[in-house]
Parts: sequence; structure tokens; C-alpha cells
Amino acid sequence: MIHRVRSLGMVAAFLVGGIFHAEFSRLQWWLPIGIAFMLTITFIGIDTAKLKPRMMHLWVLLGIEVIGLGFFALARAAGYPVLAESLYYCGAAPIAAACPIIINIMRGNVEFTTTAMVLSHAVYALFTPFILPLVLPEAHMGYGELVAMVAGQLASVLAAPAVLSVLMRVVYPPCRFWAPKLKDVSLFFWIGNLTIVSACGVDRIIARGYGFHEMWPMALGALVVCAVGFLSGYRLGYPRLKRECSQCLGQKNTVLTLYMAGQDYATPLAYIGPVFYVFCHNMANALQIALSHRDQEER
Repeated sequence: MIHRVRSLGMVAAFLVGGIFHAEFSRLQWWLPIGIAFMLTITFIGIDTAKLKPRMMHLWVLLGIEVIGLGFFALARAAGYPVLAESLYYCGAAPIAAACPIIINIMRGNVEFTTTAMVLSHAVYALFTPFILPLVLPEAHMGYGELVAMVAGQLASVLAAPAVLSVLMRVVYPPCRFWAPKLKDVSLFFWIGNLTIVSACGVDRIIARGYGFHEMWPMALGALVVCAVGFLSGYRLGYPRLKRECSQCLGQKNTVLTLYMAGQDYATPLAYIGPVFYVFCHNMANALQIALSHRDQEER
């Protein structure tokens, strides 16, 4: 049920954001607050005793980096720096907080995916400030200045929720039971963030007059990155963790990566890739859930 609501909410968010882009794009300042709130709800509900890193987690984290940097390198070597930036956003993004929820629907290993999700956000927060300035084709500020800016932004949306959730659990341990009760509130924030992201994207397209011939390579690239992520994850985790690893390499925290791709230092056209990736990974989720239900019925 929750997955269907998310899918309908995604469609509604893109429609409302696209139609009323002028109004909702003014709320861009809300994005880091919304992202931080969603992650705080996620983090306070995590049972840290069940976070047990294993060797496969290392391969998953390496897989995320290889996909992100690999596609970036291929596109940059081919002479398409903006496409390369867009593909990096799609491939290197951390695992979505909804990944354990999808795995639970498919009756998979929730603890494995939760651990992978937490680790991927930690890795993203640590390395992105140093990598992203090198990805940008036309940076208008120095490397050190960009590192500091990206680090500050990630600290506000990733580190702050993590620290806050730890403090909340120390001061009031029962707060860990709030997460299931607040899942509907978190979903509301997700839809709101996606609406603002959609509005900002449409605003950028209109303001710069991008045509279809400029946008389709970004959309196609996002589709390829998404397919490679889900399929390579399936192969990596086969046979025992095939669905878990597939989700970990394919399902991304798209609101976070769209927030980063929407900054002033980023190339506006590169924003199109992550926007289209939202559709791609949700279609892949729907397919995986349908196949999982079919397998369960056959048993």
C-alpha cells in the first residue's frame, strides 16, 4: 500500500510542481530542512544493534562509487562533460531511505539493506566534498572554496540529522518508537520535497530554453545508469542477497542528489538526469515487487 501511495505521490508531485513551478520554486530554501527532517525520522528508528557491516557491504559501497565515477569517466572521455556530471549525480547518490521498506515488502533481509543505507550516506558525506568539485566542468570558484561549500551543505542535511537522532535517543530512548508512527509524516515531506524539486527543474528548463535535443541524452543516460545499478546489484548479491544488492545499487536518495544538482555551482542542464532517474528507479521498484509477489504466490 505504501509503495502505491509513493508512486501516486510521485506523479502528483511532478504534475503540481510542473504546473505551478513559479510558485513552488520559491520554496527551494525548504529542501534542506525537509531532507534533514526525513532522515532524522529514519535515523531515530534504526536499531543500531542490528547494524552489522559485512564484506558484502564493502562491495556494495564500491559498486556505487564505480558506477558513479565509471559513467562520469566514460562520458567525459567521450567529450560530453555536462552529461558526465549528470551521470555522476545519478550513479554516486547514496541508497534511498525507502530501500529497507521495499525489501521488507519483498520479505528480504531488512537489516542488511538498513546497514548499507546508513553506510552509503556516511561515505557520500565524507567523499563528495572532495570529488564533486572535480566533476563540475565549469566551476566558478576555487577547489578549496567548493569543498568547504559542499561539505557545509552535506553537514546540514546528513550530519545534523545523524547527530540529532543520537542525542534524542540518549535523552529520550523511547523516541526510537516514533519512526513507524511518523512514516506518514515522512511520506508527506517526501512528496513536498519532490514537488519543489520538480518546480525548480521546470523553472530552470524554461529560463534557459532547453530543447528536447539537449535533454534526451541526460534522460537516456539516467535510464542506463539505473538499469546497470539494478542489474549489476542483482548479479553481485546472487543468490542470497540478489534483491537486496539490486536495491542498494539501483534505488537512490534522489531528493538529496537533486538538492545537490540544483545548487548554483552545478550545471543547470545536468539536473535533468537525476529528475528522470526518479521515474526510472520507481519503475524498477514496481517491477521487482511484482516479480517478488509472483514468486511468493508460486511457492
